[in-house]
Amino acid sequence: MATTFRADRAAEAIRMSVSKALREDVADPALQSATITRVEVTHDLSFARIYYTVLGEADERKAVQAGFDRALPFLRSRVGEEVPMRTVPEIRFDFDKGVENQMRLEEIFETLPELKKKDEG
Repeated sequence: MATTFRADRAAEAIRMSVSKALREDVADPALQSATITRVEVTHDLSFARIYYTVLGEADERKAVQAGFDRALPFLRSRVGEEVPMRTVPEIRFDFDKGVENQMRLEEIFETLPELKKKDEG
C-alpha cells in the first residue's frame, strides 16, 4: 500500500469515518466490540484495506467479520458521503493480527529467565 501524504490523509479520513459510523449508526451487535486500528490505501486511492481488532476468540472474530460483510455497502456509502474523494474506494475488512502478535510476544518475554533475573535484581 502507498505511503504518500495524500494516501495517508485519505486513510486517516476513512478510518475516522468508519469509526464514527460504527459508533453512531451501525446497530449490528456483532460490530459493537470491533475497533478500527488502521487503514491502508493504494496510491491511486481506489482500494482501502481496513484493519480491525476484537477481544475474544476465533468464533467472535468470525461473527465480527460476518458483521462487516453485512455492513460493507452502508459503510462504503458513508465513506463516500463524508470523505471528499473523486471515487469511493473499494473496501475490504481484515483482522489486525498485530495486537495478537504483540500479546503473544509479551507472554514469551515473561517466560525468559534472562528478563526475570533483571527484574528481580
